[in-house]
Amino acid sequence: MNTQRLYTFFCFFIIAMLYVNQTKAQANQLRNEIEKIIRFDTEIDFNKTPGFIISVIDNDSVFHFSFGTKVRKTKQAISKDDIFEIGSVSKVFTSTLIGILCDEGLLSMNDKVNNYLPEAYQNPRLENLTIANLVNHQSGLPKRPYFFGKKEKDIRNPYASYTKDDLLKFYRDFIPEQKKFEYSHSNYALLEIIIANITQKSFQDIMVEKIWAPLEMENTFADFAEKKENIIVPGYDRAQKTTTPWSFGSFKGSEGIKTTSEDLVKFLKANMNLSQTGLEPVFAKNFGQTAFKSFNENLSVCMGWHTINMNHFNIITHTGKTTGHNAFVGMVRETKTAVIILANSSVGVEDLALQILRMINYNWKRLNS
Repeated sequence: MNTQRLYTFFCFFIIAMLYVNQTKAQANQLRNEIEKIIRFDTEIDFNKTPGFIISVIDNDSVFHFSFGTKVRKTKQAISKDDIFEIGSVSKVFTSTLIGILCDEGLLSMNDKVNNYLPEAYQNPRLENLTIANLVNHQSGLPKRPYFFGKKEKDIRNPYASYTKDDLLKFYRDFIPEQKKFEYSHSNYALLEIIIANITQKSFQDIMVEKIWAPLEMENTFADFAEKKENIIVPGYDRAQKTTTPWSFGSFKGSEGIKTTSEDLVKFLKANMNLSQTGLEPVFAKNFGQTAFKSFNENLSVCMGWHTINMNHFNIITHTGKTTGHNAFVGMVRETKTAVIILANSSVGVEDLALQILRMINYNWKRLNS
């Protein structure tokens, strides 16, 4: 009996070692392919972008690759647990939360926006504006409210002094033009207010309850706890000067979330039905909603996500940036692949991310078939 157990243990051990070695070989091969793209097909300058982390999801496999440095003029690498501002990638969390609240019957995508705002701030000229219009950038509201700059006290911290009351007054007085696609931070700032009014909870608390806790995203937050600013990766602006994290009087639902590459992996895996969290039916419904044309014929928007319509598959993506950080998330739900890049600079790495995603789906699958 003991001999049989030892034999079984030995077999499992050998299988585990073979799997580890295969995974290491696959990771090395994938990193080599990414390095080729960086070297030959991008113009990434490590003087302008000191460092970034790339996370790749390929079905059940996850790979993390660090490039450059966490802090300029050091050798410290960025890890999957380092925290970054993700700017406008915050929107896909807000749109996901809207989908959850719709699934729970607390609101409908066809509900009128005015119904969820205080009566003193309702705009009769926007009587037909719906939740779906806000989520899918079909409201006609501008990217930022008119005269937004009058409230700005620090160009490197643009949202700190623009309050929710300022936003509601802008909405109340807004005169709409012809409705069309217009990418708008204002939409998601309004959705943040609507979510708080429906749930009677703060944006931070309802996000924890409905998304971050179920997905075990333990290093994701919108509100800074005391001294928590110090745990964010240092960011660098276009002049290569260090920045401080953005603070918010409003617009957290549009720009305000901070997270890690590891937590974003959990979020994207749930979006691609690669994990069992209980939220998968909501994600499936969200991606089944009506899509709207956006910037051109090959681009559309659905539940806050932007879709690049390729010949063989659709890349579902969002990007974001702050004064010192840059973020990209993109996935192909049909092949259950995804790429995340978080950088400690406002200079973008979106082109690199898209090239990696294309490489994985066109070449990598064949290399490992």
